[in-house]
Amino acid sequence: MNLSRWTAVLLISLNILLAACTDTQPEQPIPPATATPEQIKPTLLPITPTAVKDKIVIGAILFQNDNFFETVALGMEETAEAAGADILFRFHEHDLDLETQWIEEFTEQGVDAIIISPRVEDGSVDAIQKAYEAGIKIVCFNGCFTEDATDKYVSAVLETDQYNLGYQVGEYLAGWLVEQEIDEPYVGILSCCDRREAGFRQALADNGVAWSEAVNMEGYLAEPATAVGETILQNYPQVNILWAENEGGTVGAVNAIRHQNQAGEVFVFGIDVSPQLAQMLLDEDDILQAVGAQSPRQMGNLAVQAALNAVTTGQDAGYNHVPTAFYSRDNREAVETYLQTP
Repeated sequence: MNLSRWTAVLLISLNILLAACTDTQPEQPIPPATATPEQIKPTLLPITPTAVKDKIVIGAILFQNDNFFETVALGMEETAEAAGADILFRFHEHDLDLETQWIEEFTEQGVDAIIISPRVEDGSVDAIQKAYEAGIKIVCFNGCFTEDATDKYVSAVLETDQYNLGYQVGEYLAGWLVEQEIDEPYVGILSCCDRREAGFRQALADNGVAWSEAVNMEGYLAEPATAVGETILQNYPQVNILWAENEGGTVGAVNAIRHQNQAGEVFVFGIDVSPQLAQMLLDEDDILQAVGAQSPRQMGNLAVQAALNAVTTGQDAGYNHVPTAFYSRDNREAVETYLQTP
């Protein structure tokens, strides 16, 4: 199905955070050095493109229709098209019953592979088991099923290291504070992702930053996060840094500072990238300073590649972290390149 068609038909409202943030913490990962998009090197296991059998059919299930998932789907569609495969998209609004229904439908149709971002890790395991037993290859992106189910039924997992994504931003903030000669920042947190927050905190600790946490409030959708940000600024006037853990929270934090006329006094560091956030990095108001970003298009590319290889060769790609990117106000060229990329 053409990407523009399903985008027009399936408008799903944002109502939870994106990006597979869970309470599970990883085992002490090695913190990354802050890098520009040009410096980041893929760490994926090799996935070698292969000749595709006559019309492989892939079913793709996504649980949210926002910038992140739309870009993942774009990557999926372009890779499937280049390989001559058909890809069928199904969305659900965080509805486990509907997720299960789509898996069962794809199983009945006899697709060759199912690519899925499970809403919760144990929600559709029985349906996935039946798909696997029917000979369908399973590829996860942005998260996966329980460890046991993943080991038994899944050929490849492609996701972002959420801990290191947060660490990257915290590390950049530590250097920025030195440049700005800010000794003890007061930080207001718009939270939504435990793993990102843990990485952010560890980066500040590793860099010896003495900081005060003024307040931590949930905020991950742009409009509600704007209200949260304004509440923080009104009730905690000592705050000079807002840290937001996803796209909506970052947009809300910037909007809150604008509404309160505190540009130049309070600065934002966030997660995710979109055309709106990229433009905020270029705006002269100097509010948004930097964002750590996932690579959703590459995630979609690699998920389809892994599915094609699993179908045609039986090759399993295993578990892989998709490289992240980083955009900051002091690297305008990288931000402009992002905006110019189709």
